[in-house]
Amino acid sequence: MKTDSRTFGISTLVAKNVGRITQIIGPVLDITFSPGKMPNIYNSLTVKGQNTAG
Repeated sequence: MKTDSRTFGISTLVAKNVGRITQIIGPVLDITFSPGKMPNIYNSLTVKGQNTAG
């Protein structure tokens, strides 16, 4: 299984939390955050990065 290490930000009204995509299976993303930096559930994700495969 391939690990994608692109960085992304979570937009909230209070702060921006940054995490890393650790695994992608179909439409499901596994994302790792620093301790205490996990955003609230149902917040939108903004993925920034380039993927030559599309």
